[in-house]
Amino acid sequence: MTAAGTLPRPGETVEMIRAASPITVVDRLGEGGQGVVYRARLDGGPTLALKWYRPTTASPQQRQAIADLVTRGTPHGCFSWPLDLVRSANVDGWGYVMPLISPEFAPFAQLLNDDVQPSFRVMASIGRQLAEAIACLHASGLCYRDLNSQNVYVDRERGAVAICDNDNVGTDRGYVAVYGTLLYMAPEVVRRETTPTTVTDLHSLAVLLFKLLMRGHPLEGRRVDALYSWNGRNHASDEEIAVQYCGYEPLFVFDPADDANRPVDGDPMLRMWPLYPGFVVHAFTQAFTRGLHDPSLGVRVTAQTWRKLFVRLGDGCFRCPACSANRIYDAEEPDKACWSCGRRTALPLALELPSHTVVLDRDAVLTPGHLHRNRDWSTNWARVESHPQESGRVVLRNLGDAVWKVHADGEEPKVVRPAQAFAVRPGIINFGVAQGRVRTLP
Repeated sequence: MTAAGTLPRPGETVEMIRAASPITVVDRLGEGGQGVVYRARLDGGPTLALKWYRPTTASPQQRQAIADLVTRGTPHGCFSWPLDLVRSANVDGWGYVMPLISPEFAPFAQLLNDDVQPSFRVMASIGRQLAEAIACLHASGLCYRDLNSQNVYVDRERGAVAICDNDNVGTDRGYVAVYGTLLYMAPEVVRRETTPTTVTDLHSLAVLLFKLLMRGHPLEGRRVDALYSWNGRNHASDEEIAVQYCGYEPLFVFDPADDANRPVDGDPMLRMWPLYPGFVVHAFTQAFTRGLHDPSLGVRVTAQTWRKLFVRLGDGCFRCPACSANRIYDAEEPDKACWSCGRRTALPLALELPSHTVVLDRDAVLTPGHLHRNRDWSTNWARVESHPQESGRVVLRNLGDAVWKVHADGEEPKVVRPAQAFAVRPGIINFGVAQGRVRTLP
């Protein structure tokens, strides 16, 4: 039972220090080992989240770490970043306020447990945003330290990401309050050979992304299952077993050189692994073979590399023309049969740009990232839609403000103005800022 006066109560008013603004505590949202999170309302302003630290965790070092994050500002829009420190004349201790995650977002862990899996396109969007946020964090000189499925929230309808619990973020050599969550810790952190850094973040990120796509943990296979199943006299605790396979004897479930820890029969990973293109398989293999044992930026897969991979993954998504199952184009296996119906059908047309190849199936989009080659992957400049009259065909709609020049093979050039669409067929499209060719996939 927490002593009176150490935590705010609903209805009480506390003060934002930098803004010198009162904020009213509305109700309790949840709590953890460090403190309690409340919904709080700023007078004449938005509703925010307020985290108040328990006396045992409200150290001067933690307070300074939060103050530094407030001063820096958020490196990416996905972070629910500390906005201001908070104090009270009636309650001991301190807290901080951050943006409140909207109700459309659910915990990443819940997404993994849902019976209905999101489409490949949605998962690609989630993976891209998560990798992009961590890339921006690292570029700003910070590491997250405790990236895990409880700190990430997703909107499975829009494929959007929100990252909370950012009070453990800091520099590689800064004050460390937590070492992470065991199943997501890099092996060298489990062994306490180092504190969390940007390099150890990369292992945690790879685990999250693997779980997103494969529905399982990259180190939990037959060998680990046997450890948990053994009931001998010297049976170890679950935590001791996890320390062993996450820190001292990690073995990737799809290690090409050692099959001793393959997924157990019926594990979703066995079904999901073959569905992905070679570039996805290669990246995860590097992350969980060499990356387990060589904790360096030259070996671990960087967040920037993951971002590019998930952009490419999203660009390759399409529906099987025969059964409508979600599929992904694999340039290494272009004649790969559909995983659902087993048929080898004609592939959709694709738009070949200087740095990207986008399969032109319904719901595919073009962004400034595709056309300008910048980092804006959220603004839609074009969208693929079903053809209004011809079943099985698609149109490309101009959502930007530039006029396109389209020269379909064997036809006279045409212009496509903003809000207009044209039936997709082989030829050249000049978008003004870039030019691409629509072609058949090999």
